[in-house]
Amino acid sequence: MLQHDVVRAVRQEQVWQALRTHTAGHLKRLLEALMQAERDRHLACAAYERTDRRKGYRNGYQDRRLDTTFGPLTLRKPKVRGLGPVPTLVLDRYQRRRPDVDDTVRQWLACGMSTREVSLALEDVFGTLLSAGGVSRIVARLDAEVRAFQNRSLEHGYRFVHLDAKHGHVSKRRRRRGRGKKKDAVLLLAWGVRHDDAEELVGFRVADSESGKDWTAFLTDLEKRGMRRRNQWAQELEMIVTDGDAGLLEALWMVYPRVPKQRCIFHKIRNITDHLVDTENRAAILASAADIYQDLETPHQAMYRLARWAKRWQEVEPAAVRNFVNDFEDTLTYLNAPAQWRRRLKTNNPIERFIRELNKKTNKVGIWPSAASWERATYLTWRKLQRQRYGSTARADARAPFTPDT
Repeated sequence: MLQHDVVRAVRQEQVWQALRTHTAGHLKRLLEALMQAERDRHLACAAYERTDRRKGYRNGYQDRRLDTTFGPLTLRKPKVRGLGPVPTLVLDRYQRRRPDVDDTVRQWLACGMSTREVSLALEDVFGTLLSAGGVSRIVARLDAEVRAFQNRSLEHGYRFVHLDAKHGHVSKRRRRRGRGKKKDAVLLLAWGVRHDDAEELVGFRVADSESGKDWTAFLTDLEKRGMRRRNQWAQELEMIVTDGDAGLLEALWMVYPRVPKQRCIFHKIRNITDHLVDTENRAAILASAADIYQDLETPHQAMYRLARWAKRWQEVEPAAVRNFVNDFEDTLTYLNAPAQWRRRLKTNNPIERFIRELNKKTNKVGIWPSAASWERATYLTWRKLQRQRYGSTARADARAPFTPDT
């Protein structure tokens, strides 16, 4: 039985290999016939035709390799003399790959594959020979698209915005070997919920730190591009959710002083760990703190539960209790929102999910070669999520997020 399955698998592979070969052969003949017709039109005469309208002469062929998703093709590109090059729709000047091959490279990188893994996969799947450096150059062409995304007008407006940052490392100085020394860097992120309930990545930027200066520059740019407190349709930015970073709060009070701010409950509870003297009670303290927010309806109810929690743990962990009670009211802003939104506004989970997707790439890279490469990876991750939600082609309705013209 096992031998029969092996023979069947081998024959099946032979069938599919033959189909791929025939498909590539038909595609090659079709493209070459199209270029022949373009040369005839360029010369204003067909082969072996004698006419006064002739503008030049045929001059043989030039082999041109073109990598496609059907496999590599060696095309015979027609040449002429006595006239300019033949204009063709089949090949652009210096083109060696179809755009869908480049798009596949970007998708694989967005899924967490390294440049070397992509290079090997291209050879296995498409028969395309491309070095890891060549893969990097393909991704580098995304820079214009990334800039268009970062500079786009935020005309739709947002109802809620989540702000967070991811820490990482960027190469400080490139050397001939290796990536040189590393320096700390931060990826500032903004995730928004529009008034039509669609969610999208609002913006991102690599900065030196989470200082008030860097956050202010980032938020000011978003405000200028349209993330205003009230848009042209009288729709307001109702709430901003943060992790409670001091630099971010300082920037918010400067740029969005009148917008209500919600402190992420998850971050607030997690910060208790930093002030514990004895970690033996850690699980019980965190669990009881989380219970304060279970089925919470009013701020008065929350303050009553907080008082009971503080009384229970005050003698054991006074510093942790003092830290948690401080600014506790900032974690209750979500109670002012409609009931159907409260669960989503309690924490920074929407943006944390995006960060987890980005980590699949970050964990493999370790130290980013440059800030631009980190921003490219962020944009590719967003494009991957957009493709999963809306399909391979962006939807035409107004709910579809930004899709650049490429």
